[in-house]
Amino acid sequence: MIRSRPLSLKVNSRNVSPSRAALLFLIFGLFVGTLDMPAKPAQKKQTKKSELRWNPPQVDAALSSISATPPCQIANVLKQAGDRAEELITHLQDFDAQEQLRYEQTDDLGVPEMITSAKFDYLVDFGEKSDTPKVHETRTLLSGAENADLAAILDRGLPALALIFNPALQSDYEMRCEGLTVWNDQPAWVVYFRQSKDKRARTFGVRTASQVISVSLKGRAWIAAASGQVMHLETNLVNEVPAIGMRGNAVSVDYAPVKFHSQDVEMWLPQSAVAYIDYGKRRMIVTHTFSDFRLFSVQTQQVIEKPKSP
Repeated sequence: MIRSRPLSLKVNSRNVSPSRAALLFLIFGLFVGTLDMPAKPAQKKQTKKSELRWNPPQVDAALSSISATPPCQIANVLKQAGDRAEELITHLQDFDAQEQLRYEQTDDLGVPEMITSAKFDYLVDFGEKSDTPKVHETRTLLSGAENADLAAILDRGLPALALIFNPALQSDYEMRCEGLTVWNDQPAWVVYFRQSKDKRARTFGVRTASQVISVSLKGRAWIAAASGQVMHLETNLVNEVPAIGMRGNAVSVDYAPVKFHSQDVEMWLPQSAVAYIDYGKRRMIVTHTFSDFRLFSVQTQQVIEKPKSP
């Protein structure tokens, strides 16, 4: 079960209410998303469009600098990526981090309606071992932060998207290797994935007032050629969701190595995640930045500095 502490929202001088477009990502068979429709739209103003940092990934766009040599052995790449995903569950009972969250929203003309931010203590618990891994998230507003209701617009599960490559979930997707490239100075295989038509979508869900809608994803992952670690991942919706006015939802996640000396293990954990939400008459960007990781085990709790750049 995913829990979130209720907070309040601080809006800008336009004093508009949030659209409450909380697209809650869930991994591993639970659809716990929420999408609350706004009571009424913000008043339109005939104003020249302002620039929102709107640059969602387009996973079907052509990539430059892709090499077909050496040939990609997709089975080996997926085996390595699956091993890394299982290690994440095996080594980490749970971990904690500091999360800086920034939320931006514009109306249909591109006029800014809201910018707000907050800092959280972010806890991830992978729960008891099972055939299908489950991720539980808890966010606690840090003392001294604004007491604003950000819970209504939090997306969930973004950092865990790399666990799509867990062996229990790989078969949900059609996957192919597009070739070899370089990511952050490291050779990386680019793997394209798309929800299989004959499989129930289990990765992403949105909850409305009356139903839970499962949504299919497609995306790309940059997987380290030497280790099988997912270094970068991007997703788009396979189709729009007209029933709730969702035209698009794109996600970009970066991972970096974190060394936990107490267990002599290095894990690739989320460094940042950005969600671009095109919903109703609004566009929203939710940016998550993670730092100060702490690993919890039976006997130890160790504070780790922010992930190093790979």
